[in-house]
Amino acid sequence: MSSRRVFTLLRRKVSFWVCLAVLLSVLLLSVVGPWLTPYKPMQVLPVRAQPPSPEHPFGVDNLGYDVFSATVYGLRVSLTVGLIAAVVATFIGVTAGVLAGYYGGLIDYVMDGLAMFLLTIPSAFILIMIGAFYAAGGEGGVAMSEFERILLLGVAVGALSWHWTARAVRSQVAALKVSDYVYVSRLSGNSSLKVIIKDILPNIGSYVVLVFVIQLANALGTVVTLEFLGIKASEWSLFARVMQWLQMGALIAGVWWAWLLPGVVVVALITSLYLLVYSLEEVFNPRLVRW
Repeated sequence: MSSRRVFTLLRRKVSFWVCLAVLLSVLLLSVVGPWLTPYKPMQVLPVRAQPPSPEHPFGVDNLGYDVFSATVYGLRVSLTVGLIAAVVATFIGVTAGVLAGYYGGLIDYVMDGLAMFLLTIPSAFILIMIGAFYAAGGEGGVAMSEFERILLLGVAVGALSWHWTARAVRSQVAALKVSDYVYVSRLSGNSSLKVIIKDILPNIGSYVVLVFVIQLANALGTVVTLEFLGIKASEWSLFARVMQWLQMGALIAGVWWAWLLPGVVVVALITSLYLLVYSLEEVFNPRLVRW
């Protein structure tokens, strides 16, 4: 499906543009948010349990932390991990799928074996072990900088998530390989690499965008789950801070803004991504369209 056809179909879908606006708003908040607040995420203020105000848009928690600062800095950490994971998973999956679908044979057999292996291993357990390995803020772990922890966790999540992408791309490439225009391109003397780059990749480009959005949504869901379990790339990862506020008695103390407002940001981000994926799937899969 051409990019022009995809845009024409998406232009009619109001839900797609609403979700895209919400997603871009959250992304913009993570980028410019740190410049909108004078406070650092771990800076303790002299006030306690102060509700939202012009000076503190998300209020101050019962420990003296500015909730807006913690939210925007934590959102940046969680999004960075998710983006790294999505890029890694999409790159590995698309590369493996294209090679397996075009060449077949041994390459296809090896890729399918690796995908089956990843499906059978407990990825959550492996990620927990990796978290224990670097033990952010804990004892007995390997000393790593915050950037190294973010990079390690993002790469680990992505390296364990590419299998379904490779299988889906392989099916599409295998179908394109026997099409007339690819056959003509090969008869023209073009090398396999040129055929892949010039004739196959442009025809699956829109699908790769869909795959990346799905991988990003899944990665953020995984990151939030790991933060819930205490596996965090930084001390101010967003959902880790929400859990900290709940454990410190913010709910019992009536400091609702300390967990509700950051929670709304997390829910808005992940929900908009999944609804965006659903809108894109309706475009790429006509059987899902509701007339």
